[in-house]
Amino acid sequence: MTPSPLLRFAREGPVEAAPEPRPLAGCAMKVPPFGDLAAWLAELDRQSGLMRPRSRLYERFDRTARTLTPGRIRASRDARAVAELVRRLRAARDPVGHDLHGLDRVWSRAELGILITEAVNRDRQLAMGRVLPRLKGPRLDPRRLPGDRLEHLIQHHRDLEVVEALRAERRRCEAAGGGHAAR
Repeated sequence: MTPSPLLRFAREGPVEAAPEPRPLAGCAMKVPPFGDLAAWLAELDRQSGLMRPRSRLYERFDRTARTLTPGRIRASRDARAVAELVRRLRAARDPVGHDLHGLDRVWSRAELGILITEAVNRDRQLAMGRVLPRLKGPRLDPRRLPGDRLEHLIQHHRDLEVVEALRAERRRCEAAGGGHAAR
């Protein structure tokens, strides 16, 4: 009888215990940081091309996709990348493709809705030529109102506290010289 070819792997000494498995969080694939939205889209394309039915690949794809935040969308200045992002996020809302693991599996519908809203808003801003997002401020800032609108609001606003604030602004402008009409 010929010996089994597997015997060459047999050890004559005592069998060593198997090493402890490393925790998944420590040995998981690292997500590379991306510089802009176009790089994020390219990284997702690269990872989608490598996608196989493996949980580690799914986890890496999810971590990479989750690096997209509404703040990063607002900071993007690349109109073509934002338009592509809008297309992909809308496609993820109603998945009909044959993706093994796509963007539709990363976010909840509520999170996806927030990202779609931010991406569409940013796309419209860039189409208007607004590179920097508008700074958030008070809803009604009397210092930013033109003189005719200030007068109109003083005459027609229902809230007397607002009217007093508008009058104070008118007095401040007149004291500064030039009056409200010189705005």
